[in-house]
Amino acid sequence: MKEDFKAFVRTKPELISYVTSGEMTWQKFYEMWSLYGNDEKVWEKYKVKEDTKQNNNSENFSFSSLIESLKKVDMNSVQKGIKGIQKAIDLLQGLSLNNNLSSTLTNNNYKPREIFKKFED
Repeated sequence: MKEDFKAFVRTKPELISYVTSGEMTWQKFYEMWSLYGNDEKVWEKYKVKEDTKQNNNSENFSFSSLIESLKKVDMNSVQKGIKGIQKAIDLLQGLSLNNNLSSTLTNNNYKPREIFKKFED
């Protein structure tokens, strides 16, 4: 029986895309096949149109797909992310400047005390 199902799947390779996308499982397809067999009416909704099949199979990058992806981006969240990164950069720069400033100030003003001299001398 499993071999018959495997032969059926070979005749309907579009079922693979439903399993890989997570819409269906092989178990569900097997149960449908065991109930309905090769009845085309049942399997019509799993047929893929040629245009869609070509788009899914081709890994071509198109400008229109880029535009469609950019339309889905939430610009407010992008702006918040950029502001957060800018704040972090400003903080790091501020820490770096403070460290450089304090090290130069302490180096210029520091005069070592003589070993045998006390504070009040």
